[in-house]
Amino acid sequence: MSLEGIVIGLLALAIGLGWAFYGLKVFTILLPIWAFFFGLTSGAQWSQDIFGQGFLSTVLSWGIGLVFGAVLAVISYLWYYAAVTIAGGALGYILGVGFMDWLGIDAAILGIIVGLIVGAVFAAATFLLGVPAWLIIIFSGITGAAAAVNGVLILLGRIHVEDLSSGVVNGLLTDTTIGIIAWIVLSVAAIYWQMRDVGRTVTTIERTNYRYY
Repeated sequence: MSLEGIVIGLLALAIGLGWAFYGLKVFTILLPIWAFFFGLTSGAQWSQDIFGQGFLSTVLSWGIGLVFGAVLAVISYLWYYAAVTIAGGALGYILGVGFMDWLGIDAAILGIIVGLIVGAVFAAATFLLGVPAWLIIIFSGITGAAAAVNGVLILLGRIHVEDLSSGVVNGLLTDTTIGIIAWIVLSVAAIYWQMRDVGRTVTTIERTNYRYY
């Protein structure tokens, strides 16, 4: 297994599990970390599709991914409304790109465009709905579970880092039998785990942890 595979696999597993099971309770801490991981993979994907670089296999690919990830992480930390919008937009983007892969449409730029459109719709809806607690639970449970399952599949050698070049859903589709089933099971478990805190210890997202609302 390559060094990139080990690094990405461990990052996806650790960040994914934390985001999936504790996305609401420690939202202000975990979202910037999740935003960084999402930006890293998305930036590397765009580098590959636009410049013809390998997915996280060149300095340019890593550079674009790290810069984009850092920008999203900083924005998520500083601005509350930007943070919750990114959470919704990330889920929409992942589902949009994954839907194109599921249809078997092999058009990288078109997949990115569809992902961005769906992401924008989800982001707008998230912003307008005021981000109730259960919405963040669903967002974090689904996206965190997808990342965690991909991390395990990479570490087990069932998929490669390159399989994430079209997003985390593409990695799950590469090993459909295990990937999709594990994603669904882990998503349900994570959402159920977080729902226990609603109305008991956590009811809202603490906005005062942010410098700007």
